[in-house]
Amino acid sequence: MLNGKHGGNDLSLDIQHDFSANLSPLGMPESVRQAAADAVAFSDVYPDPSCRKLREMLSEKHGISADNMVCGNGADDLIYRTVSALKLKNALIVSPAFSEYKKALAENGCEVYEYILSEEKEFEVTEEIVSHISGHDMVFLCTPNNPTGRAIEPDILSRISRECEKNAAFLFCDESFIGFMDNAEKFSAMNCMNDKTIILMSFTKLYAMAGLRLGYVVCGDKCIAEKIACTGQYWSVSTPAQAAGIAALDEEEYVRKAAELVKNEREYLEKELHILGIKSYPSDANFILFRADKNLGERMLKEKILLRCCDDYSGLDGSFYRMAVKKHEENEVLVSVLRRCVNG
Repeated sequence: MLNGKHGGNDLSLDIQHDFSANLSPLGMPESVRQAAADAVAFSDVYPDPSCRKLREMLSEKHGISADNMVCGNGADDLIYRTVSALKLKNALIVSPAFSEYKKALAENGCEVYEYILSEEKEFEVTEEIVSHISGHDMVFLCTPNNPTGRAIEPDILSRISRECEKNAAFLFCDESFIGFMDNAEKFSAMNCMNDKTIILMSFTKLYAMAGLRLGYVVCGDKCIAEKIACTGQYWSVSTPAQAAGIAALDEEEYVRKAAELVKNEREYLEKELHILGIKSYPSDANFILFRADKNLGERMLKEKILLRCCDDYSGLDGSFYRMAVKKHEENEVLVSVLRRCVNG
């Protein structure tokens, strides 16, 4: 029996629209689907354990040596491998945050501290975090953050990066959702990378590749990348997943369209939530955090729509919900059902 709660994972429910999982509303690109299918024919031999071709393409994309990159079986795999490789004694998580950070740290005997973002400040990461970095081996950030959707302003992220370096603390920056921003490069920790920086990227969200499992980390120090690469299972990325990742990196127009769709539909949903008198929080991602009656999730489920209740996130409770941004037709259905559930 698996423990833990994540969006899109309760397969026992009878639902028609799953707004709990934050995947690209455009679905998996056909070229990616075909590449994965074609690669099955070559799956009678072991996959490349180093993902050399994929890392070479990622090196070209980011302008960073392939030696500084490690590919893994999804972002989760790389979270656990990073924590295991670095033998951390204590770490600071900026919360509310993805639960696997804390779980990975706890399983490796690391003492966990949390810096809880303020609802009054709409969960924005401010310069106040800088004074909390000293004394920690690693700081976990996510930008845009899951579940709040907030991206960290570049100047704040730069200050955090410098403070981590000053205190010999690693900065683990999860950028799994950054591809949905139309100005993603401006907000990436790539702009303030140093030897203590580790950036997590995922193919799962942006290319709707959840079932294929593919992610990668970019490290400021290639020695750290080597440590992570040598931790965990030897063949961590399957042949179909590697082929899918290679194909995905050519899908630049798809990424542009996905970011544009998310921006437009997010604005539509935020407007409709406001009309319904529901408090939502600013988002730069493909999902929206909002606050409503604690029974809303159950009422929506009776209408066969699944939201992500955020009661298991530090700093949140059962009145907070996260909903994915989908195509307009699905978003209209969501709004219509929300209207009935809220107004009766």
